[in-house]
Amino acid sequence: MIRLREILDPDLRLRIRDAIARRRGMSPAAVPEWFEMDDADFVDLLNDIRDGGESDDLDPLDRPYDPRM
Repeated sequence: MIRLREILDPDLRLRIRDAIARRRGMSPAAVPEWFEMDDADFVDLLNDIRDGGESDDLDPLDRPYDPRM
């Protein structure tokens, strides 16, 4: 398990927080520092960042169901 506050690189922490918020359809400011993700979720977020992220024009309700989120 990885907590957001345990990511030491401030740029990476900000990018991960933005990716989490984009996936959940919320503001990055609403993602707490203690937010915890498992290794698979962390890798998925890193892949989203590498690939340019999800399209912002998709409504969160239109995305496929992901039981991990």
